Amino acid sequence: MTELAIQNSSEIEAIEQRLALMQERIDYAEARRWTNYITLDPLRLVQNVLGGGDVQRDRIAIADLEIQAADLVRRREAVAEALAREVVALVLAYERLDRELALLASQLETQQLQQAVMESAYRTGQSDTVTMLRIWQRTEEIVAKASERQIAQAQTQQELEQITDSATR
Repeated sequence: MTELAIQNSSEIEAIEQRLALMQERIDYAEARRWTNYITLDPLRLVQNVLGGGDVQRDRIAIADLEIQAADLVRRREAVAEALAREVVALVLAYERLDRELALLASQLETQQLQQAVMESAYRTGQSDTVTMLRIWQRTEEIVAKASERQIAQAQTQQELEQITDSATR
């Protein structure tokens, strides 16, 4: 899932495009660097041969482009790491909610059995109304909790699908 999220990230795609453009600019600058040696001005020619002048300016520009490219690579890695953390957090949340739902289902089953027994006792006059109201309320609370967890789990699943789906492009 993490790899899918990284592949479908529009931010990483934009960084990749900028990196490609940066590499083209570096290649272009390196390819035309030798043209600085071809000049009719003898002073500029001497400066270029000795490593100053236009040659030095081009070397500094290429180094600057390489630094910018390295910054883009670091940014790409930071975005990928953030996406990986987000995917892991969502998967863990989904699994936690799944466990909570299983526990609530078990609690509901036990509560429903207890409610059936208490209703039988209530009908025969062996229980009072206050006790039955508490039993019914407890059953409704468990059902409400389970419903909340199902909604939260569905939301978590949607978030995971958004991150890993190509619709984010």
